[in-house]
Amino acid sequence: MKNSKSLNLREIVVIASISVVFGILYLAWIFFGQFIQGVFGPIGFGLITGFWIMAPIVCAYIIRKPGVALIAEMIAAGTEILVGSVSAGAVLILGFTQGLGAELALALFLYRSYRLPNLMLAGMFGIVANFITIYYLYGYSQYSSFIIGLMIVSMLISGALLAGWGSKRIADALCRTGVLDNFALGKIYRQQKVDHDELSRHL
Repeated sequence: MKNSKSLNLREIVVIASISVVFGILYLAWIFFGQFIQGVFGPIGFGLITGFWIMAPIVCAYIIRKPGVALIAEMIAAGTEILVGSVSAGAVLILGFTQGLGAELALALFLYRSYRLPNLMLAGMFGIVANFITIYYLYGYSQYSSFIIGLMIVSMLISGALLAGWGSKRIADALCRTGVLDNFALGKIYRQQKVDHDELSRHL
């Protein structure tokens, strides 16, 4: 299936709409994260960090064009600031690095493969970018090497499962409603359904 690599207006609107919703949720997730960190410490917090990498993966999986992941995460970060985040600078830096991390993972496959393992890898790349950023922004060097190691493991798990698998589930659920029929994911879904129906008629 050949698509122009440039974004059309309809795709931009969908990216913006999804990212704005996630930006609002990102801010709410901060308060949830503070509660989790207070109860379970930095390792428990690591298990929920994948949520902050969902906007770029959901949008990239739906649109399937270069740059979508980075654009989506920057829009989400901007929305998070507009709706009340008090750390504008840090949020923008994290938005850029997380989006860039996810973007790089998808670029490894030349934006041609969006299978679950690749989306999970994108989530993990975004998480690595997140960890490097917060390590320097928030002084995580105060933790011991053992704790930092466990944090990285928990964050990578969250990146793979929450960001990668979770984003795919959300986008697939949207696709089944028919609202994405005019986008790359929806076209693939419709074609698979036609192929399945055709195969069923010949059985």
